[in-house]
Amino acid sequence: MIRLPSTFSLAASGMLLLSVLTASVRGRFSTQKVFYILSALMMSSIMLAQGLLIRSSSPDIALSEFRIMIGLMMIFPTFGIPFFFFFARSIDRESTRKRMPGIITLGLLLGLLALFLPARMIIKEISFTEEMLFWSVTITGAGKTLGMIFIIANVFFLYGIENTYRTANVPAKVTLKYPTLGIFTASLINLFVIGKALSLSIVDLQSMVLETCGMMLVAASFLYADLRYPLFDIRTRMRSENSSVLSVIVAGLYILSIALVYYISALAGLSFDRSGFYVAGVFAIFLLAATLMSGNARRRLRRFMNDNFLVGRYNYRKEWRHYATLMASSSSVNDLASNTISSLCETVMVRKGIIWFDIENERPSTYGLTSDNWSEEEARSLFENRPDGEMVILGRRNHELKRLLQLEENNRRSGLATWVEAVAFLRHGEECRGVIALGRKDMGRSYTEEDRDFLTSVSDQATITLENLLMEEKILESSQIESFNRFASFVIHDLKNTVGMLSLTAENAKDNIDDKEFQKDTIDTINRSVDKMRALIDSLNAHKSPGTIVRKKTDISSVIRGKLSAISNVALARDIEIRFDCPKAQIAEIDPSALERIVENLVLNSIESTPPGGEIDLDTRVDDEGVLFIDVTDTGPGFDPGYLETSLFKPFSSTKQNGLGIGLVLCRGLVEAHGGKISAGNIPGNGARVSVILPPSNEPDRFVPGNR
Repeated sequence: MIRLPSTFSLAASGMLLLSVLTASVRGRFSTQKVFYILSALMMSSIMLAQGLLIRSSSPDIALSEFRIMIGLMMIFPTFGIPFFFFFARSIDRESTRKRMPGIITLGLLLGLLALFLPARMIIKEISFTEEMLFWSVTITGAGKTLGMIFIIANVFFLYGIENTYRTANVPAKVTLKYPTLGIFTASLINLFVIGKALSLSIVDLQSMVLETCGMMLVAASFLYADLRYPLFDIRTRMRSENSSVLSVIVAGLYILSIALVYYISALAGLSFDRSGFYVAGVFAIFLLAATLMSGNARRRLRRFMNDNFLVGRYNYRKEWRHYATLMASSSSVNDLASNTISSLCETVMVRKGIIWFDIENERPSTYGLTSDNWSEEEARSLFENRPDGEMVILGRRNHELKRLLQLEENNRRSGLATWVEAVAFLRHGEECRGVIALGRKDMGRSYTEEDRDFLTSVSDQATITLENLLMEEKILESSQIESFNRFASFVIHDLKNTVGMLSLTAENAKDNIDDKEFQKDTIDTINRSVDKMRALIDSLNAHKSPGTIVRKKTDISSVIRGKLSAISNVALARDIEIRFDCPKAQIAEIDPSALERIVENLVLNSIESTPPGGEIDLDTRVDDEGVLFIDVTDTGPGFDPGYLETSLFKPFSSTKQNGLGIGLVLCRGLVEAHGGKISAGNIPGNGARVSVILPPSNEPDRFVPGNR
């Protein structure tokens, strides 16, 4: 009869030691692991002392072993309370090392003090059976006080360990429901044992057996968890205080239950410890009231229940990944507003919502999923009256939300006040970028703390996406301004040269107007200036479509010779020879005006690139299928290899000192409008070649890109 309970106690001690050994060899060092090992060693020692106490047959030996148990119980709170005070938040290793020696020293001093306390301060008597086997211990008021300390430390220790368990490196799908229930069951057993001791002033054999079973349950739970995965291999910082808040609540319920046990024992005619009743009752009410009146504590408690016992409650949010991708891919601020509020309303299940962005321009920045009872001015007022620091406000009973919605104007309440039940502000550092307002949830549901977390995440993502969009717009605007300035500088430079040439001719005309040779030079100068200005006009219209391509049978030789005649003065002025030999008529089905512009731009580019005394060859041929081939080669320096690889046919990119980088872009547009191809390269040795292929018409008239 006696040996079996003793075996239970020794088995519980062994299981705790095995759990300590497993935690020691698995995973890396962590503060949680150290406190767990020390606390588990204390509990293992208590179980060992209890097992030896049950086996004892001498009052002196039993008294010594019981005093050892009391000493260990005095040390134990030192390692239980830190789980509540320390592990509810992130702590670094350095601060832990500073605190740990003091905590351990204090615990050892308390334990040694308990060993030297007079036995009569704690124990009234020790009872044995007729066979001189241990049966029970009757404790004093001081012993009851130690029991109170032990039960509080037990709660803090168990739920502190559970908090570590929740934040350990465990698979995402692992539920903590069963370990949590195991800890809670062990705590209830402990409540019964300590409650019985405090009410009856007796710790008997049955109580010890029950307590042993509870500790075996706890040891088995953590041993299983640590064998399945490294329980204390913590890779993340402590994320929440849910379990610690729960431990405070359970401690309050424990102590309240103890007060009720005191009172019930008095009603039953047993000894009534009035002082213990008042102390336990007041302390319990304080803990419960302080916790349950705190919105933060209630939020953590609900989160704990949802994480462990209501895992599938918010499965509808699995679709949010799609909506998050939609938000991130928004191409404009208005798209972001539309995607955010519509996705949010669908996910949270509300029918009305608005989003308003605070942007420094006059463009529309508000999007609503409702057509009545709101205005942009009201949304702006809601934004401007935002509270400091708070990001999400939920519930129509919230005083801050009531204050925000009482936006009176001409003694008329804001239209938002009739339906808004949740507000989230888009904060970016110290700045606020906008506001989201949501209406009532479907089916009469209330907003929860999970909705608060969800709205916080959505607001963060919307704010980041908005910042990225605004930054992209600024970069694009700067790039466009820079391109325009570059383009304008080229045009101004060429116009200045042309105007300067005409101005000089006009000045000389005052004295040499009758000179025949001067008249001839003046006409040449005017022609060159006209050609130059025409080229500038073509450059300015480079991004406009030249219009519809109208194909017709065209004499290639006639069109090209006419254009070369118009620009021959430019070549003569630079002492450049243009060679075009076409012995027979070549007929192709193309747009003759487009051919003129292609030839003009290619030849003028070659003239500008070729040094004086150079040559330009223009060759054309039409094959049997009616495909026109045009090659323009020169004896200039050729294209830069880097330009050929990265910048060919890009607007505003040129290797010439005064080039606009427009001619080849215009040629490509005309060639592609014909369904043809254009390419450029260098001639081995010296010079450059541009080749054009214009196929015959096999389909209806085509359009140059951009002309619709």
